Amino acid sequence: MEKNEFLYDLKTPETTWNGSAKTIAPDGTVRSEAGRITNAEGPHGLYWCLDTVMYKNPEGTDFTKTLMPHYHLHGYETFFVDSGKLWLYINGQRALAQKGDIVQLQAGQNHGMGWIEEVKWRGTYHDFFTYPEFGDVARVKAAMPELADDPELNAFATRGFMDHINTEPFLTEEVPTEQCQAIKNIERPHARYDFFPGLSFRVIVERWENGGVKELDCAMMEPGFTAKWVKYPPLRELFYVRSGKVKFTIGGKEFIADDECVVNAPRFLPRSIQVLEKTEMYDLGGQPYWSLFLQNYASIKHYDPDRLTPETVGGLKKKFKIQIESIGYTG
Repeated sequence: MEKNEFLYDLKTPETTWNGSAKTIAPDGTVRSEAGRITNAEGPHGLYWCLDTVMYKNPEGTDFTKTLMPHYHLHGYETFFVDSGKLWLYINGQRALAQKGDIVQLQAGQNHGMGWIEEVKWRGTYHDFFTYPEFGDVARVKAAMPELADDPELNAFATRGFMDHINTEPFLTEEVPTEQCQAIKNIERPHARYDFFPGLSFRVIVERWENGGVKELDCAMMEPGFTAKWVKYPPLRELFYVRSGKVKFTIGGKEFIADDECVVNAPRFLPRSIQVLEKTEMYDLGGQPYWSLFLQNYASIKHYDPDRLTPETVGGLKKKFKIQIESIGYTG
């Protein structure tokens, strides 16, 4: 089958992953396996996407000793829980996250996890950067294994491979999932807009939860919904079809993306979609200011509807970097 440069089907990791890495416990068991889908890009390291399987902790595990508490100085993480259950430890809380939830972790937040079941843990990241001295120290160890435990050598790489700083286990109080601000769900959005036929738009993660760099929005679309982008979209987009079926046309190439598919739409390539089945789709790149655009659109529609002309809407699109030229619905 011809490889589709735009489509990554996470249901077939053996052909989708562009390299993988495993985390091995001291007893030799595999704790997790992560596959790279797309690489980081630009000054904030956007569009980095990993597909990770976190394996269930053994029965009887004391999660307070295995939750791997840590924080990131600069990095932000967004995880889709696409199977199983886990305990999330964060902000002095312990809360249950399960399939359908989204976990948003901010820079400086001490957090850890306990894996109740095997979890598909799909993540996007930004402002995560590797530290070059780690690789240089590793090179010395590879050449001269006898120096592996030399404290003077290891002192050069105390920050580790990347922005990941371990901490002591912390005390938590169990709370209901909906009271944990880090656990998101499409049924608990920051905002919901339903004024387009065939489309319910949900704002899941606001920019202030991502250091102002990006947002996470979800389009709940019905069969028959269509969208066409501007002729040459200036922003790259990375879509995640969590469930459903959508026909994409990118750069003149038609293809179907269904459950658990990531679609990479490079900048300037013409694109459009036609929804074939009820679909839940996210914009992982998060560069258009959809939240602000829809707030302003709704405000004008409510307070000054006569001003809601094509010229006004066009001005809002330009101001908030909205790349959609037109939408339709035949349902």
